Amino acid sequence: MLLKQILIGGLAVLGVTTVALGQSHTPAEEDACRRDVVHFCRGLSQDDQIRDCLVARKRSISHRCRAVLESHGL
Repeated sequence: MLLKQILIGGLAVLGVTTVALGQSHTPAEEDACRRDVVHFCRGLSQDDQIRDCLVARKRSISHRCRAVLESHGL
């Protein structure tokens, strides 16, 4: 099950916690990518958009987040 916790409006940056990695991911995996989502994918709200954003910036994201993506075959 995908987990999406994106707050709209002024709190959007603080509320982005979704990574959209596939059918399931752990809180630790979500935490590993949270900063990358806020930094690189700000303003995106759809799971698939966030996933695609992270994959497109794979060379720039943190090692932790990259490892999570790769563990999900992305």
